[in-house]
Amino acid sequence: MDAVPLIDAQTAAILGSVQKYTVQQHVKIFDNCVEQPNTYTIYNFETQQALIRVEEQSECCTRCFCAPNHSVVLQFNALDPAGNAMFPVITMEREGCCSKPCLGGFVCMDCCANEAFIHAGSVVQADGKPGGAGKLPRDRVIGRAKVPILGGGLTPTIQVMDRTPTADYEFARVQGPTLFGGCSELCCDQPFAVKRVNKDGSLSVDVGNIATITKKKPKTMMGAMREMLSDSDLYELEVHDPSVTPQQRATLIGTMLMMDYMFFERDIDIAGLTGTIGASSTSATATAWARCARARLTPQKYRYPFSLAGAREGGWILALTSIRRWAQQRCTFGNEVND
Repeated sequence: MDAVPLIDAQTAAILGSVQKYTVQQHVKIFDNCVEQPNTYTIYNFETQQALIRVEEQSECCTRCFCAPNHSVVLQFNALDPAGNAMFPVITMEREGCCSKPCLGGFVCMDCCANEAFIHAGSVVQADGKPGGAGKLPRDRVIGRAKVPILGGGLTPTIQVMDRTPTADYEFARVQGPTLFGGCSELCCDQPFAVKRVNKDGSLSVDVGNIATITKKKPKTMMGAMREMLSDSDLYELEVHDPSVTPQQRATLIGTMLMMDYMFFERDIDIAGLTGTIGASSTSATATAWARCARARLTPQKYRYPFSLAGAREGGWILALTSIRRWAQQRCTFGNEVND
Protein backbone atom coordinates (compact mmCIF):
# COMPACT_ATOMS: atom_id res chain seq x y z
CA MET A 1 0.00 0.00 0.00
CA ASP A 2 1.37 3.40 -0.98
CA ALA A 3 2.11 5.76 1.90
CA VAL A 4 0.40 8.63 0.05
CA PRO A 5 -1.98 7.07 -2.51
CA LEU A 6 -2.44 9.60 -5.30
CA ILE A 7 -3.02 7.50 -8.42
CA ASP A 8 -6.56 6.35 -9.15
CA ALA A 9 -7.79 2.77 -8.78
CA GLN A 10 -7.72 2.05 -12.54
CA THR A 11 -4.09 3.13 -12.85
CA ALA A 12 -3.16 1.14 -9.74
CA ALA A 13 -4.83 -1.95 -11.24
CA ILE A 14 -2.92 -1.58 -14.53
CA LEU A 15 0.46 -1.12 -12.88
CA GLY A 16 -0.04 -3.57 -10.03
CA SER A 17 -1.14 -6.50 -12.17
CA VAL A 18 1.96 -6.65 -14.40
CA GLN A 19 5.33 -8.01 -13.30
CA LYS A 20 7.24 -7.51 -16.56
CA TYR A 21 6.90 -4.59 -18.97
CA THR A 22 8.24 -4.07 -22.47
CA VAL A 23 8.81 -0.48 -23.60
CA GLN A 24 9.17 0.17 -27.35
CA GLN A 25 10.26 3.56 -28.62
CA HIS A 26 8.56 4.52 -31.88
CA VAL A 27 10.41 5.24 -35.11
CA LYS A 28 9.90 8.81 -36.35
CA ILE A 29 10.22 9.19 -40.13
CA PHE A 30 11.85 12.64 -40.12
CA ASP A 31 13.93 12.16 -36.97
CA ASN A 32 17.13 12.01 -39.04
CA CYS A 33 16.43 15.50 -40.38
CA VAL A 34 14.72 17.29 -37.47
CA GLU A 35 14.65 15.99 -33.92
CA GLN A 36 11.13 14.77 -33.19
CA PRO A 37 9.41 14.37 -29.80
CA ASN A 38 9.71 10.82 -28.52
CA THR A 39 6.81 8.38 -28.32
CA TYR A 40 6.82 5.10 -26.42
CA THR A 41 4.36 2.25 -25.97
CA ILE A 42 4.43 0.15 -22.79
CA TYR A 43 3.31 -3.49 -23.16
CA ASN A 44 2.52 -6.34 -20.84
CA PHE A 45 5.41 -8.70 -21.63
CA GLU A 46 3.34 -11.85 -21.06
CA THR A 47 0.33 -10.95 -23.21
CA GLN A 48 1.93 -8.31 -25.49
CA GLN A 49 -1.09 -6.10 -24.86
CA ALA A 50 -0.42 -2.38 -25.18
CA LEU A 51 -1.07 -0.76 -21.81
CA ILE A 52 0.19 2.82 -21.93
CA ARG A 53 1.21 5.31 -24.60
CA VAL A 54 3.84 7.92 -23.68
CA GLU A 55 4.05 11.22 -25.58
CA GLU A 56 6.82 13.80 -25.17
CA GLN A 57 5.98 17.48 -24.84
CA SER A 58 8.92 19.80 -25.45
CA GLU A 59 9.84 23.04 -27.19
CA CYS A 60 10.94 22.60 -30.79
CA CYS A 61 13.96 24.91 -30.53
CA THR A 62 15.52 23.30 -27.47
CA ARG A 63 14.69 19.82 -28.76
CA CYS A 64 16.47 20.48 -32.07
CA PHE A 65 19.57 22.12 -30.60
CA CYS A 66 19.91 20.61 -27.10
CA ALA A 67 18.60 17.03 -27.39
CA PRO A 68 18.86 14.79 -25.49
CA ASN A 69 19.54 17.27 -22.68
CA HIS A 70 16.45 19.39 -23.37
CA SER A 71 13.54 19.86 -20.98
CA VAL A 72 10.80 17.26 -21.44
CA VAL A 73 7.37 16.48 -20.06
CA LEU A 74 6.10 12.97 -20.75
CA GLN A 75 2.36 12.30 -20.71
CA PHE A 76 1.32 8.69 -19.98
CA ASN A 77 -2.12 7.64 -21.22
CA ALA A 78 -3.80 4.28 -20.64
CA LEU A 79 -4.89 2.41 -23.78
CA ASP A 80 -7.97 0.32 -24.48
CA PRO A 81 -7.65 -3.05 -26.31
CA ALA A 82 -7.94 -1.23 -29.64
CA GLY A 83 -4.99 1.03 -28.81
CA ASN A 84 -7.00 4.21 -28.19
CA ALA A 85 -6.11 6.55 -25.33
CA MET A 86 -8.57 6.37 -22.43
CA PHE A 87 -7.34 8.45 -19.51
CA PRO A 88 -4.08 9.99 -18.19
CA VAL A 89 -2.02 7.77 -15.93
CA ILE A 90 1.03 9.73 -14.82
CA THR A 91 3.13 12.70 -15.92
CA MET A 92 6.92 12.87 -15.84
CA GLU A 93 9.00 16.05 -16.05
CA ARG A 94 12.74 16.58 -16.41
CA GLU A 95 14.40 19.98 -16.51
CA GLY A 96 16.92 20.38 -19.30
CA CYS A 97 20.10 22.30 -19.96
CA CYS A 98 18.43 25.70 -20.32
CA SER A 99 17.80 25.80 -16.57
CA LYS A 100 20.63 23.37 -15.75
CA PRO A 101 23.51 24.50 -17.99
CA CYS A 102 25.92 21.78 -16.81
CA LEU A 103 23.50 18.91 -17.47
CA GLY A 104 25.07 15.94 -19.22
CA GLY A 105 28.55 16.32 -17.80
CA PHE A 106 30.27 15.23 -14.62
CA VAL A 107 27.88 15.55 -11.68
CA CYS A 108 29.59 17.77 -9.09
CA MET A 109 26.54 19.79 -7.96
CA ASP A 110 22.77 19.78 -8.33
CA CYS A 111 22.81 21.91 -11.49
CA CYS A 112 24.67 19.07 -13.23
CA ALA A 113 22.33 16.28 -12.13
CA ASN A 114 19.52 14.72 -14.12
CA GLU A 115 16.34 14.67 -12.03
CA ALA A 116 12.83 13.59 -12.94
CA PHE A 117 9.58 14.09 -11.02
CA ILE A 118 6.70 11.67 -11.52
CA HIS A 119 3.19 13.05 -10.94
CA ALA A 120 -0.13 11.24 -10.58
CA GLY A 121 -2.54 11.84 -13.47
CA SER A 122 -2.27 14.72 -15.93
CA VAL A 123 -0.47 17.79 -14.60
CA VAL A 124 -0.20 21.15 -16.38
CA GLN A 125 1.24 24.55 -15.52
CA ALA A 126 -0.66 26.98 -13.32
CA ASP A 127 -1.81 28.90 -16.41
CA GLY A 128 -3.22 25.72 -17.95
CA LYS A 129 -0.56 25.38 -20.65
CA PRO A 130 0.91 21.91 -21.29
CA GLY A 131 4.60 21.15 -20.94
CA GLY A 132 6.72 23.43 -18.77
CA ALA A 133 9.29 21.13 -17.15
CA GLY A 134 10.32 22.67 -13.85
CA LYS A 135 7.14 24.76 -13.65
CA LEU A 136 4.59 22.08 -12.78
CA PRO A 137 2.96 22.07 -9.32
CA ARG A 138 4.43 19.46 -6.99
CA ASP A 139 1.35 18.61 -4.93
CA ARG A 140 0.72 15.35 -6.87
CA VAL A 141 4.29 14.08 -7.02
CA ILE A 142 4.41 10.34 -6.28
CA GLY A 143 8.16 9.88 -6.67
CA ARG A 144 11.31 11.15 -8.27
CA ALA A 145 14.59 9.91 -9.70
CA LYS A 146 17.89 11.74 -9.34
CA VAL A 147 21.54 11.23 -10.15
CA PRO A 148 23.58 11.65 -6.94
CA ILE A 149 26.57 13.94 -6.60
CA LEU A 150 29.58 12.31 -8.30
CA GLY A 151 27.07 10.07 -10.07
CA GLY A 152 28.27 6.83 -8.54
CA GLY A 153 31.83 7.17 -9.85
CA LEU A 154 32.53 4.40 -12.35
CA THR A 155 29.08 2.90 -11.83
CA PRO A 156 26.13 4.86 -13.26
CA THR A 157 23.75 5.39 -10.35
CA ILE A 158 20.25 6.81 -10.02
CA GLN A 159 18.47 7.29 -6.71
CA VAL A 160 14.76 6.40 -6.80
CA MET A 161 12.60 8.19 -4.25
CA ASP A 162 9.18 7.37 -2.86
CA ARG A 163 6.83 9.87 -1.26
CA THR A 164 5.77 9.87 2.39
CA PRO A 165 3.27 12.22 4.10
CA THR A 166 6.08 14.57 5.18
CA ALA A 167 8.94 14.10 2.68
CA ASP A 168 10.42 11.54 0.32
CA TYR A 169 12.99 8.83 0.91
CA GLU A 170 15.23 6.67 -1.24
CA PHE A 171 13.67 3.24 -1.53
CA ALA A 172 15.73 1.94 -4.45
CA ARG A 173 18.92 2.59 -6.37
CA VAL A 174 19.59 1.82 -10.02
CA GLN A 175 23.14 0.74 -10.83
CA GLY A 176 24.43 -0.15 -14.26
CA PRO A 177 27.62 -1.43 -15.88
CA THR A 178 30.72 0.74 -16.14
CA LEU A 179 30.96 0.37 -19.92
CA PHE A 180 27.99 -0.06 -22.21
CA GLY A 181 26.40 1.29 -25.36
CA GLY A 182 28.08 1.90 -28.68
CA CYS A 183 28.33 -1.10 -30.99
CA SER A 184 27.76 -3.39 -28.01
CA GLU A 185 24.08 -2.38 -28.14
CA LEU A 186 23.76 -4.50 -31.29
CA CYS A 187 24.89 -7.76 -29.70
CA CYS A 188 24.52 -7.44 -25.92
CA ASP A 189 21.70 -6.64 -23.52
CA GLN A 190 22.50 -3.76 -21.16
CA PRO A 191 21.21 -4.67 -17.66
CA PHE A 192 20.69 -2.14 -14.85
CA ALA A 193 20.02 -3.64 -11.41
CA VAL A 194 17.45 -1.95 -9.17
CA LYS A 195 18.56 -2.54 -5.58
CA ARG A 196 16.56 -2.00 -2.42
CA VAL A 197 17.87 0.67 -0.08
CA ASN A 198 17.58 -0.11 3.63
CA LYS A 199 16.39 2.43 6.18
CA ASP A 200 19.97 3.12 7.25
CA GLY A 201 20.86 4.04 3.66
CA SER A 202 22.77 0.84 2.91
CA LEU A 203 22.10 -1.31 -0.13
CA SER A 204 20.55 -4.75 0.09
CA VAL A 205 23.01 -7.52 -0.72
CA ASP A 206 20.68 -9.10 -3.29
CA VAL A 207 21.55 -7.69 -6.71
CA GLY A 208 18.43 -6.56 -8.51
CA ASN A 209 16.20 -7.68 -5.65
CA ILE A 210 13.50 -5.13 -6.54
CA ALA A 211 13.64 -5.06 -10.32
CA THR A 212 15.87 -5.15 -13.38
CA ILE A 213 15.85 -2.60 -16.19
CA THR A 214 17.33 -3.93 -19.43
CA LYS A 215 18.16 -2.16 -22.67
CA LYS A 216 17.51 -5.00 -25.13
CA LYS A 217 19.64 -5.86 -28.13
CA PRO A 218 17.90 -6.13 -31.51
CA LYS A 219 16.76 -9.65 -32.39
CA THR A 220 16.81 -9.32 -36.19
CA MET A 221 18.83 -7.61 -38.88
CA MET A 222 15.94 -5.21 -39.48
CA GLY A 223 15.94 -4.40 -35.78
CA ALA A 224 19.67 -3.72 -35.89
CA MET A 225 19.27 -1.40 -38.88
CA ARG A 226 16.41 0.40 -37.14
CA GLU A 227 18.55 0.95 -34.07
CA MET A 228 21.54 2.17 -36.07
CA LEU A 229 19.55 4.57 -38.23
CA SER A 230 17.01 5.89 -35.73
CA ASP A 231 16.53 6.63 -32.04
CA SER A 232 14.21 3.64 -31.57
CA ASP A 233 15.14 1.46 -28.59
CA LEU A 234 13.59 -1.47 -26.75
CA TYR A 235 13.55 -1.86 -22.96
CA GLU A 236 12.27 -4.32 -20.40
CA LEU A 237 11.37 -3.67 -16.78
CA GLU A 238 10.95 -6.81 -14.68
CA VAL A 239 9.69 -6.43 -11.12
CA HIS A 240 11.06 -9.20 -8.89
CA ASP A 241 9.57 -8.04 -5.59
CA PRO A 242 5.75 -8.28 -5.52
CA SER A 243 5.65 -5.84 -2.60
CA VAL A 244 6.63 -2.97 -4.91
CA THR A 245 3.55 -0.73 -4.91
CA PRO A 246 1.84 0.64 -8.04
CA GLN A 247 3.20 4.14 -7.43
CA GLN A 248 6.71 2.78 -6.96
CA ARG A 249 6.32 0.89 -10.26
CA ALA A 250 5.25 4.13 -11.92
CA THR A 251 8.38 5.80 -10.53
CA LEU A 252 10.56 2.96 -11.87
CA ILE A 253 8.99 3.34 -15.33
CA GLY A 254 9.68 7.08 -15.23
CA THR A 255 13.25 6.34 -14.14
CA MET A 256 13.70 3.97 -17.08
CA LEU A 257 12.61 6.67 -19.55
CA MET A 258 14.91 9.22 -17.92
CA MET A 259 17.72 6.70 -18.46
CA ASP A 260 16.79 6.56 -22.15
CA TYR A 261 17.40 10.31 -22.45
CA MET A 262 20.56 10.13 -20.36
CA PHE A 263 22.32 7.16 -21.94
CA PHE A 264 20.71 6.00 -25.20
CA GLU A 265 19.40 9.07 -27.04
CA ARG A 266 22.71 10.48 -28.20
CA ASP A 267 22.92 10.44 -31.98
CA ILE A 268 26.43 8.95 -32.21
CA ASP A 269 26.34 6.34 -29.46
CA ILE A 270 26.46 3.49 -31.95
CA ALA A 271 29.86 4.75 -33.18
CA GLY A 272 31.76 4.05 -29.99
CA LEU A 273 31.56 2.60 -26.50
CA THR A 274 29.82 4.76 -23.93
CA GLY A 275 31.65 5.71 -20.76
CA THR A 276 29.73 6.25 -17.55
CA ILE A 277 31.76 8.40 -15.20
CA GLY A 278 29.42 10.60 -13.22
CA ALA A 279 26.38 8.64 -14.40
CA SER A 280 26.42 10.40 -17.73
CA SER A 281 27.34 9.00 -21.11
CA THR A 282 30.33 10.47 -22.88
CA SER A 283 29.39 13.72 -24.51
CA ALA A 284 29.06 14.03 -28.26
CA THR A 285 32.10 16.30 -28.29
CA ALA A 286 34.26 13.75 -26.48
CA THR A 287 33.09 10.97 -28.78
CA ALA A 288 33.89 13.10 -31.83
CA TRP A 289 37.37 13.78 -30.46
CA ALA A 290 37.91 10.04 -29.95
CA ARG A 291 36.85 9.26 -33.49
CA CYS A 292 39.06 12.08 -34.79
CA ALA A 293 41.99 10.60 -32.89
CA ARG A 294 41.40 7.18 -34.39
CA ALA A 295 41.30 8.74 -37.84
CA ARG A 296 44.23 11.10 -37.09
CA LEU A 297 42.15 14.07 -38.12
CA THR A 298 41.72 17.45 -36.47
CA PRO A 299 38.19 18.40 -35.38
CA GLN A 300 38.09 21.16 -38.00
CA LYS A 301 38.72 18.64 -40.75
CA TYR A 302 36.56 15.92 -39.21
CA ARG A 303 33.80 15.04 -41.68
CA TYR A 304 32.18 11.77 -40.62
CA PRO A 305 34.68 8.97 -41.21
CA PHE A 306 33.07 5.66 -42.11
CA SER A 307 30.20 5.16 -39.69
CA LEU A 308 26.56 4.26 -40.08
CA ALA A 309 25.96 6.74 -37.25
CA GLY A 310 26.22 9.34 -39.99
CA ALA A 311 22.72 8.33 -41.00
CA ARG A 312 21.46 9.66 -37.69
CA GLU A 313 23.80 12.66 -37.50
CA GLY A 314 23.41 14.05 -40.94
CA GLY A 315 20.85 12.05 -42.88
CA TRP A 316 21.00 9.21 -45.40
CA ILE A 317 22.79 11.21 -48.10
CA LEU A 318 25.62 12.23 -45.81
CA ALA A 319 25.96 8.65 -44.54
CA LEU A 320 26.19 7.23 -48.04
CA THR A 321 28.67 9.95 -48.98
CA SER A 322 30.88 9.11 -46.00
CA ILE A 323 30.78 5.40 -46.92
CA ARG A 324 31.74 6.21 -50.51
CA ARG A 325 34.66 8.36 -49.34
CA TRP A 326 35.82 5.58 -47.06
CA ALA A 327 35.70 3.10 -49.92
CA GLN A 328 37.65 5.46 -52.17
CA GLN A 329 40.37 5.97 -49.57
CA ARG A 330 40.41 2.25 -48.68
CA CYS A 331 40.64 3.04 -44.98
CA THR A 332 43.78 5.20 -45.33
CA PHE A 333 42.68 7.53 -42.54
CA GLY A 334 46.21 8.90 -42.25
CA ASN A 335 45.38 11.20 -45.17
CA GLU A 336 43.16 14.20 -44.76
CA VAL A 337 39.58 13.98 -45.86
CA ASN A 338 39.11 16.63 -48.50
CA ASP A 339 35.88 18.58 -48.57
